[in-house]
Amino acid sequence: MKKTVIGIAAVQILIFLTILFRAENLSLLSYINNSFIYGGVIVFVGLWIFVIRTGVFDIFTISMRKVFKAKSTMEDDEMRPPSELIDFSSAPLLIIGFITLLLMGLMLVIYEL
Repeated sequence: MKKTVIGIAAVQILIFLTILFRAENLSLLSYINNSFIYGGVIVFVGLWIFVIRTGVFDIFTISMRKVFKAKSTMEDDEMRPPSELIDFSSAPLLIIGFITLLLMGLMLVIYEL
């Protein structure tokens, strides 16, 4: 929980720093635009990690090993499937990204009023 709050705060600080360094006006619209980009990228990376960890690409990896077995110098025991290579959870990234997008949506509603 503490890491998630720190991550959310870090993303918000990064959004404000991006607004300041890009010489944009500090406005609600620039916050909405930047938070959409950062939130979308974080959610995309989190979903990509989630898909890899479920083992979807393990079948593809095993089949490619069988096809290219003659060319490979490594044994099957030495090569791990992609789901075993990523050992961290995608949940913090998804939570941070969705909260960033939620804040962006809230600011978008306020902007439209």
